Amino acid sequence: MKRLLLVAAAAIAIAAPAANAQVVRGDQIVAQSNYVSRQQAAIPQVSIIVRADFVLFSVRYETATRATDARGSELALVFKTVTERAARTEGMSIEVGQPGFSAAMETAAIKELIQDQGGDRSAIDIVLKVNVKEKETFDAVRARAEKFVKDTPLTGRVEAVIGDSQFLGVAEPKKHRDALIKAISEDVRLMQSSFGGPSSPVQVSLTGMEQRAQTRPVGPLDLEIYIPYSMSLRSGAGN
Repeated sequence: MKRLLLVAAAAIAIAAPAANAQVVRGDQIVAQSNYVSRQQAAIPQVSIIVRADFVLFSVRYETATRATDARGSELALVFKTVTERAARTEGMSIEVGQPGFSAAMETAAIKELIQDQGGDRSAIDIVLKVNVKEKETFDAVRARAEKFVKDTPLTGRVEAVIGDSQFLGVAEPKKHRDALIKAISEDVRLMQSSFGGPSSPVQVSLTGMEQRAQTRPVGPLDLEIYIPYSMSLRSGAGN
């Protein structure tokens, strides 16, 4: 018998600063979707808003079969079933670990993934990566993830639990850097024209531009991208 436990969670909630919820990994940035900060102190004036490329969902497969070897066999079979189904499903893929701290499933053997939960319970954690379709809502993305988990055949006493935290992700964040730099440069020119002139030029200095881009969720599928730079103005040609 198949068992599916869903932990409901709002797509957006007010919680800790987004800096604590962002993870940069190679060619992607992910930020926890239910960590939306209202603290503006560390956010520069200039940023861009982009639509998430994918959403990460945590899924735990857990079994309470009494025999240890049997628990391992059940989880191994379920893991094989899940990964094979994801490979056949357009726009979905599987990683191991937790959202934001996951790795390709090829990097770990099934025996390394099985966790002893105590009390005759064992589990494995996977990350379900769901690509966002054009004009799709967050609820629609979540519904696809839940359907995938619900429709996956389970073995023995294995139960599937979808976690209550999701991560929004941007693939290839460098592709947005040009637009962000352009917006910052336009803001610099605005400062120079607004506070200076031919007889009283204004020098604008930027620090921190070498830092990686940061993200924070600002909507169900929207991410704000910014570089945490600082700006200073000084009047005079070189004084």
